[in-house]
Amino acid sequence: MTRIITAAVLAPAFVLFVWYAPADAFAVLAALTAGLCFAEYAQMAASKGISTFKARGIVSAALLPAAFLSSTSAVFLVAAAIVFALVLGALAEGDSGVEALVFSVFGVFFIGLAFSAATLIRIQPQGSKLFLLVCFATWGADVGAYYGGRLFGRTPLAPKISPNKTVEGFGVGVATAVLFAWIFAGFFFSSADALIVAGAGLVGGLAGPAGDLAESMLKRYFGVKDSGKILPGHGGVFDRVDALMATAPVFYLFLALGGYLA
Repeated sequence: MTRIITAAVLAPAFVLFVWYAPADAFAVLAALTAGLCFAEYAQMAASKGISTFKARGIVSAALLPAAFLSSTSAVFLVAAAIVFALVLGALAEGDSGVEALVFSVFGVFFIGLAFSAATLIRIQPQGSKLFLLVCFATWGADVGAYYGGRLFGRTPLAPKISPNKTVEGFGVGVATAVLFAWIFAGFFFSSADALIVAGAGLVGGLAGPAGDLAESMLKRYFGVKDSGKILPGHGGVFDRVDALMATAPVFYLFLALGGYLA
């Protein structure tokens, strides 16, 4: 029940925020969420005795989306500053510095670039619609995979990473991702946008589970069940956005390669 109540409150609030809030406000939310996700990532790593320079990592992950709003040169400058700051931290760690550097750089750019992509989608002229389109596709994949797996699941998809996920559930998830995308598009997109809608559905169905599995792999490696406890019944923020952290960058790449960006 707690899980349902949390979702019933947060999901509509998030959709309304994306739809009505200005792009700058979304960018602030993306930066804050990136920082929070890195904080949870750092806490998971710490449970295995791995340092990730938590304070520097939080700031770095939050800065990346802001840098992408400025210019290409700003992105390179911020990225260089991030790497330099993390290298300095690694030098101070001594023998464990290399391990700390690898995990911190991975965490900062894995998280930071995902939220940068989300921000870049949102600042498009029709950014609120485009971002919610890929969100609905991602959520559709999650819902379909869960119920499809429970009803039809027989063949493990990735038994060493997430034993409960099945090939059958994955297949249903792809179908429901496309379905959710088309349902959303029926209200806010025209038939001329058919390729964008189909692309969002496939991205949600294919990339979403990959993001989910990536976080499951990290949690299994770190030996934790959830990334945090901030969301009652759901675990941490990282647990809730893991699939979207994969679908947002892939969908942005799809839009860029297809010439759909302004």
